[in-house]
Amino acid sequence: MNWLKKWFFRWSFIDLPTLGAGVILTFWYFNTQKTAGFDTAFVDSIIPNLATELFGVWLSVRIIESILRSRQRRSQLRSQLIDNMKYLITHIRSIAPHFEQQTIDRLRSELMWFEEMKSYRIRGISKQTLKLIDEVTRLYEEAATEATKINPLREDINNLFLRYPAMLENKQLRELHDVYRRQNYTRIIVDRIDSRVELYKKQASASKRTEKGQKEEKIIRKIEEYSKVLKVYIAITLDAEKAVMEAQSAVFNREFNY
Repeated sequence: MNWLKKWFFRWSFIDLPTLGAGVILTFWYFNTQKTAGFDTAFVDSIIPNLATELFGVWLSVRIIESILRSRQRRSQLRSQLIDNMKYLITHIRSIAPHFEQQTIDRLRSELMWFEEMKSYRIRGISKQTLKLIDEVTRLYEEAATEATKINPLREDINNLFLRYPAMLENKQLRELHDVYRRQNYTRIIVDRIDSRVELYKKQASASKRTEKGQKEEKIIRKIEEYSKVLKVYIAITLDAEKAVMEAQSAVFNREFNY
């Protein structure tokens, strides 16, 4: 019944009038062959020609409409594919600076949906473009994996600061703590953290090693580990957003797609 409903809404306005007229003319042609008094030139030439013209028009309209509908459908699928990729950018930008597990899970859920729908929406997409789209999926999955490493490190650092509050008496560590806590500028903050770490190391190398200094070094190592993971995450997100732009451009490029 679905094909009948689809035919009724899509083709009935073309098929019924044209084929109906063709059937009537054909019936008239065969019926008048047996009837005397009709103009044989009209019956033998005009009626068959008219029926042929109607059939030609019907076939042309069918072919052109099918081509236009197919192109429109492919264009809609490409637009949906691009909207999905843009939505991935929105998700990945919402992860920082808090790196909540719920936000990361939403990105992974969107990636699963993107993968499920990708096979349906890649009609008319070339292999070259598919490689770019696959690269987008890979990079966003890597970003989600790196994002899950950040919060545990931050919890360790916070615990160390809470356990040894006397460390904040050190000016360099206090500055480092303040910069580290300023998470709203994730992509800028890494350089500031690294610069404060270097200042602390220079200061620590010029002083004697103490028990307090050992605790400070422990938190410095943990912050360096955190900074390293954050750098990887930022690099992947930048590559991922760039990959989306390249894939979007390729999807719309009709030289590679059909």
